[in-house]
Amino acid sequence: MQKLALSELHAQLKSQKSVKGEIARQFKNVAKGSDEHQQLLMQMQKISAEINETETVIKTISKNAASIESTAGPNNIAFDYLQPELIFDGTFKITLAKDTTDWKLFLGQNTHTPYHQPAWQDLIKNEFGHETIVLIAHDSLRNILGAMPLTIFSSKLFGRFAVSIPFINYGGAITQYKNISQTLVQECKYLLAKFNLSHIEVRSIQPDLYPVFTDKKASMILRLPESDEILDKSLGAKLRSQYKKADDYSPKLSIGKTDLLDDFYQVFARNMRDLGTPVYPKHFFRAILENEHIGATILCVSVSRKPVSAAFLIANNNILEIPWASTITEANKQNMNMWMYRQILSFAIENKFEFFDFGRSTIDAGTYKFKKQWGAIPTQHYWYYIMPEGQALPEINPNNPKYKLFISLWKLMPVWLTKIIGPLLIKHIP
Repeated sequence: MQKLALSELHAQLKSQKSVKGEIARQFKNVAKGSDEHQQLLMQMQKISAEINETETVIKTISKNAASIESTAGPNNIAFDYLQPELIFDGTFKITLAKDTTDWKLFLGQNTHTPYHQPAWQDLIKNEFGHETIVLIAHDSLRNILGAMPLTIFSSKLFGRFAVSIPFINYGGAITQYKNISQTLVQECKYLLAKFNLSHIEVRSIQPDLYPVFTDKKASMILRLPESDEILDKSLGAKLRSQYKKADDYSPKLSIGKTDLLDDFYQVFARNMRDLGTPVYPKHFFRAILENEHIGATILCVSVSRKPVSAAFLIANNNILEIPWASTITEANKQNMNMWMYRQILSFAIENKFEFFDFGRSTIDAGTYKFKKQWGAIPTQHYWYYIMPEGQALPEINPNNPKYKLFISLWKLMPVWLTKIIGPLLIKHIP
């Protein structure tokens, strides 16, 4: 079942129960054991199954919302510019940008993520060959009220579709107005035929933009204290003892950029192989590091001169984000992953970031709980899907059962081979 807004699901459930009641009333007018009686039984079984499915979806959505609400706090202001509440009460029009001139000017006047800027769109085009279009909202005086980039994918394996924004966590519109965000997303349905797309995926953290969405994931955000000492006290004795165990192995910390790229990629590629996931090409990370408009840093941990744990960090306004991190399996036994994250938090505090973004996780999964133990608070993700009515949600991800055999085989491949084949596949997986 496609996941609809909670209000629509309740309305759907009410309608289904009404149908069930009507079927139940018809039993009084037919003979038991007759063909009519059998048909009514089949109809009752079908509507009962539909009711159970709807109730299950409602419970799942409510549970996720309760989980977020129970731990939500002031950390959500880290992304207040991605969650506008103002309403624009004038007239406006949505068009496709002819070039990036207006888009650049608008971004220069509004807070945005590193991924919304044309520099990121150019990087995606240069590295993977994907074109990006931009939807822009203008008022009657041609002032830009908001805009949303959409990157178009096209391959024989996965077909044609668009994503705002691929490869990372934060997409959607940049605007001060909630109704502009809603309209930009809704306008995407007119692009399906225009660009021959099977679907459009919009990665947002703003609710109520479109009726079809998934909400299985959340970003884990930690508000950073003023000093490392305050953080250490807040983490508690149990957590401190875990990352301090790594000191027995004399880990060495290195912080840099392209000078650490080989070490980072060595750890990252091996970890991706072990997970059964195709790896990005090394030149993708090099392009990010060398781009003056994207503040990226590598942090690497070595034991006995061998890199065992590494993180790729990106400055996202007042947030230090970790979109990619890996630790080899053997080093986990030495608590190197714990030690690395403690060093990253020190680095973030030292560089005056207000928040640390541990990245997205499936709610209540193992990685979610790992990040939560550091004091991180969830910010709910809403990934919207614009597609023809009745079409099943796309699942171009490792959770799709049909990729199970592929993942198992990938784990058996030598790392050097995954570095060759992986980039040819991953460029088509957003």
